[in-house]
Amino acid sequence: MVDMSDYKLAWQVYLGVGLLAGLIWCMLLRRVQIGVVRYWLMIAGVVFLFLPARHPDVAELWVPSAGAAVLTIFTDGVAKAVPMLIIIVAGQILALVLGVVLAFVFPRQNRDGNKVASSKVAASGRTEPSIGSD
Repeated sequence: MVDMSDYKLAWQVYLGVGLLAGLIWCMLLRRVQIGVVRYWLMIAGVVFLFLPARHPDVAELWVPSAGAAVLTIFTDGVAKAVPMLIIIVAGQILALVLGVVLAFVFPRQNRDGNKVASSKVAASGRTEPSIGSD
């Protein structure tokens, strides 16, 4: 049987390292210009890391679904990992829906506080500086 103090310590370490990885992931993605894609990738990465699933052999234990699904596929086959894969797919669909909603709730703004115009409008108003002595 699994010692519950070791089980809790393992989850605490996993959550701490996962939080750091999630923050780095979100910092890397904040430069993505398309809001829907940026929010979707941020949420999808966090969901992929933290979504739990029941252990396939010990029902009272929860495990990270992505890692457990991969290990279960390697050891017991795809049929045994289907419940975890369904949880992962549902989480990713939820991440996509949340990404679309957040892109409309929090539109990207420029430094002046105005909403960023589309690239065609912004490109037509741009003028290049003159370097020569005219």
